[in-house]
Amino acid sequence: KQKESSVLKDSSLAVLSRELGPEKYNGLVLGMLLNIPTITLVRIANDASECGLKDASDKTKVDATQTILFKWRELRAGTKEREKVKELTRAIKEMGKEACAQMIAEKNIENVELTADAFAALA
Repeated sequence: KQKESSVLKDSSLAVLSRELGPEKYNGLVLGMLLNIPTITLVRIANDASECGLKDASDKTKVDATQTILFKWRELRAGTKEREKVKELTRAIKEMGKEACAQMIAEKNIENVELTADAFAALA
């Protein structure tokens, strides 16, 4: 069994969710760019709160983003780790977050997990 990339571990995806999640509908956009089926994204959004994500709190959006990232990883279970990292960084670049994508690629090469400090350094 191949070793899981540090940037794709639960803790790393949770940090990424906190960075991207609160902003507008970033979680859903990321899910779309990662080719998660629309019905799956709709279910996640509807399960997030009674009003979906429209007037949801930041925490609810972050939680939904994390669910989306975990679901994506689950859907791509048979894929090589480096391919998953490429998909994730491509999607984040397409969101206009080039520096974020670059940092994730670097952390992957270093085989270290994503941290809030790493994102804070981008600001």
